[in-house]
Order: sequence, then structure tokens, then C-alpha cells
Amino acid sequence: MPDARFVGLNAFQWIAMLAALLTLLLLVDAWAGHYRRGFIHRVQYAPFLSGGLLAIFAIAAVVAPRTGWIESALRVAGWLAVAVGLAGFCLHHYYGIIRKPGGYKLLLNYLMYGAPPLAPLALSAMGVFALIAAKGLAGGVDIAGLPIRTVLLALIVVCMFGAILQAGLLHFRGAFNNPLMYAPLTTPVLTALAGIWTMASPCSAAAIALCALLWLTLLTGFVGIGMHLRGFDRQMAGLYVSLFNWLQGPPAAAPAVFSGLAAIGLVTMRLL
Repeated sequence: MPDARFVGLNAFQWIAMLAALLTLLLLVDAWAGHYRRGFIHRVQYAPFLSGGLLAIFAIAAVVAPRTGWIESALRVAGWLAVAVGLAGFCLHHYYGIIRKPGGYKLLLNYLMYGAPPLAPLALSAMGVFALIAAKGLAGGVDIAGLPIRTVLLALIVVCMFGAILQAGLLHFRGAFNNPLMYAPLTTPVLTALAGIWTMASPCSAAAIALCALLWLTLLTGFVGIGMHLRGFDRQMAGLYVSLFNWLQGPPAAAPAVFSGLAAIGLVTMRLL
């Protein structure tokens, strides 16, 4: 395991903890969406089972990082989350587009107003982060011949672009009625590009640029959470009918994905 630590935790403990926290936040938004639909398919409970297990064993790995059975359980939970996320992506596509009247002929409409197409893949991403954390806690230094640091940066870049696409789609649906709605299309994009630069040509300039942009992306996520929460209060009756407005308003925890990915990126850059 790496020697560098922050607040007593090494890089892989931080990654496991951040993956657990992000998973719980993702489940909050998933519950809102599935509850709004009345859990009409029993498979809609699957992310809460797999995500719950992932969060439990990720936290356990933080508390007891050198316990063999916990690392094994974390790997199983990680693979389960990957599988459930991929299945959810297919189901969102099938029930959200193919089964709808008009299907692909009304693709843009269903992408904006149907089930969020990329949302389930966030659970798969958390599963992959958990698998990497388990590998690192077990003493691994590479994955498929690539250094774990490089694999983490690549995963962060891919996840960042996915989050940008999903946010851009939903903000387009909202007609970008507030200038801050362009934020996910600015700093996170530059952060992802800086990540590619760092992997392609490692140098101090690339590292400094990436770290600075990661901090800005971290801030962007927190601002987004505040704006989404403000969106509840701006609706009819505001917090007096909080459950209704939570279900109908913007996804409360969605911007936290940017903050979480940025935090994992900072851990990767500083502790690995």
C-alpha cells in the first residue's frame, strides 16, 4: 500500500470512502426516480441492494484495510455494482426509448424526458473504483500492465465526460435558464482534457493545471448542489411540500458526482 497519507488514511482508503459516499448520494437520486415511477418493476430495487452492499464493504475496507475477507467482499460488491449498473443502462434504454411510442423517431424527447440514460452507469463506475481500491489495499500496483495511477486518471476522465453529457442533456431540457447551468460544460470539460494531457505527457505543468482544475471542479459540484436545492424552494409551495418538489425538481445529489470525481482525482494526484 502507498505510504503517503492524509488525515491518517492512504489513497485507497480515501478512494473506497469516496466511492461509498458517492454511491449513497447516487442512491438518493435513484430512489427519487424509481419512487416517482412507483417501482413498477421489481428490478428497480436492484441498485439499492448492490449499492448498499458496496457502501457497507467500502466503509469496512476503510476501517479495516488489511482484512482479507473484507477486501474479497469489496471485490464481489464492486463486480455486482458494475453488473447492476450495466443492466440498468440497458433497461433505461429499453423502457425509456424503445418501448415508448415512436421509439427512436422521438429520441431527443425521450432522452430529455425519459429515464436518465447514463445515470445507471454511475453505479458501474463506483463499482470499478471499489475494485481498484480493493486491488490497491491488497498491495497491487498495476492493472492489466498499467500503473494504478494511470488507470484511475483514465477512469476519472471517462466518468467526467459521462457526467458532462448527462448534465448537458438535462440542462438543455431546462433551456439553460440560469447562466450557472453552463458550469458543468466548462470547468469539468477542461479538467477532463487536463487529465488526458497528464496521462499523455506527464510533466509538472500538466500536473499543476490538473490539480487546479480539479479544485475548481470540486467547487463547481458544491455550487451545483446548492443551486439544485434552491430549485426546490423556487417551486410552488417550496419546502412546505418538500417531498413533492423533491420528486419533481432537479436531482438533488447529481452535481455531487463532479465533486466526488474531483476529490478522487486529487487523491490520485497527491497520494499516488
